[in-house]
Amino acid sequence: MFNDIWIARKNAMSLAKTLMVATMVIAVGTGYSVITAEDHDSSVVVVNDYDPFEIM
Repeated sequence: MFNDIWIARKNAMSLAKTLMVATMVIAVGTGYSVITAEDHDSSVVVVNDYDPFEIM
């Protein structure tokens, strides 16, 4: 879990490029976390999403 949104976004983008899967930054309480798109459900608040095929 990350407390800084900038660090969470940077890690999500790096993970998306490395694994070539869509990743999302989600809000969890007062922090942020990074998940893959396949782990997403409607109960989480998505802050940003990264698709490695759109980034390149």
